[in-house]
Amino acid sequence: MFWKNNMNFGAIAGFGLIAITVILYFLNIQESFLASLFFYVVLISTIVVGTKYLKKIENGRMSYGRALGSGTLISLFASIIVAVYMFVFLKFIDTDAMQKMYDLMEVKMAEQGLPDEQLEMSLEMAKKFTTPLSISIMTVFSYTFWGFLFSLVTSAFLKKKSNGYDAAMAEIEKEINEENK
Repeated sequence: MFWKNNMNFGAIAGFGLIAITVILYFLNIQESFLASLFFYVVLISTIVVGTKYLKKIENGRMSYGRALGSGTLISLFASIIVAVYMFVFLKFIDTDAMQKMYDLMEVKMAEQGLPDEQLEMSLEMAKKFTTPLSISIMTVFSYTFWGFLFSLVTSAFLKKKSNGYDAAMAEIEKEINEENK
């Protein structure tokens, strides 16, 4: 049940993040503080809801480690879905997006006052390491890392120590109910 719950909520988070990405793309506001805020709100809220749901399934008891693992796995599954979308989008749907990204990098570097020589060298390095595949891989690491950090905090609020006797009785009741079915 642990894995299924985390995959389901990871899928919800992943498709929610993709929906926000598509909306922001059409509104042409991908690179903004508001966009980042939306991503984090979706990720945090899905981690909280998914972990609470797992806690409910497990009779209201959950250790800090289990809550942390749940939140991190939700983020991992969401990041994999978003990474696949990013790869397909950048490689096949909007092939000009990479060039737009390079142009934006060039403008930002020029604003920093880099000499032309250093600017060209930096752009060439960026082009070598910034491909649809590398962006997808970094998406997995980035979302999983942020999900882990968010889970460190949320797990402290979602954990609940179990009473050994109550946990054992709940397990026995669960087994009896399964046998009677």
